[in-house]
Amino acid sequence: MAIITISRGSMSGGMALAECLAQNLGYPTLAREVLVKAAEKLGASEEVLRGKIEKSARFWERMTSDRRIYLVALESALADACVGGNLIYHGHAGHLLLDDLPAVLRIRLIAPMAMRIRELMNRKGLDYSAAKESIAALDEERVRWTKFVYGLDWRDPRNYDLVINLKNFTIPTACTLIGAVVKLPAYEATETVRKQFGDFALACRVKVALAANVKSRAVSFEVKADGDKVEVFGEMATSGVLIRKVGPSEDDIRLIAQTVEGVKEANVTLRRFPEFPD
Repeated sequence: MAIITISRGSMSGGMALAECLAQNLGYPTLAREVLVKAAEKLGASEEVLRGKIEKSARFWERMTSDRRIYLVALESALADACVGGNLIYHGHAGHLLLDDLPAVLRIRLIAPMAMRIRELMNRKGLDYSAAKESIAALDEERVRWTKFVYGLDWRDPRNYDLVINLKNFTIPTACTLIGAVVKLPAYEATETVRKQFGDFALACRVKVALAANVKSRAVSFEVKADGDKVEVFGEMATSGVLIRKVGPSEDDIRLIAQTVEGVKEANVTLRRFPEFPD
């Protein structure tokens, strides 16, 4: 059942590690495909989606719900791919998108800067200075993006189960180590584990439906699923004098949730609070 997520900076060997693991374990790999599926859920192009999740938000973008909608779609696409188990994901923020789920091995791959610069020089034909500047800019962009979206530093080792430094490890050695770890009992495909992934995937699909619907997209939601039943918790800021007259009702939210395949019962708790206290 093991799901392996690989986080790394650009030119740090993530794809090579994913390919080695796929060959050794027989697991499929996934990266760009999740973006495509997420875009399809919202009827948007991959290019639009990639721009939404990879570029730091300007101040005005922070005032819209677009970025949240796209991230919900990305989480849902990855969750659907993980339901069957045995997957290697080396795309964007997999360790955060699958946070708190069992049987997920979160890998952080580190490569010396000299190795990364040399790889980019060979791949893009850049000189040393240009390659170094490009990598530094990409790393800083990812730091800003992750802090904005999740409030976390993607380089922090506390966000991972295993940190591997390619200064001291080769890709084949790292591959062998990870392959041994995922065979431990903690990564077995028990019925409990499979149910948790199924529930998570269903909850994600409900969040996509709510984020995509014009009635509910302005509301921030948390969704929990248990079999075919879902619990939806929403918070909506409104102006004090209109607090009871604007935004979707709990019945509106319930009807949207129940349109999602697999949902038979939806319980909704919607909290309204004044954006500017009286």
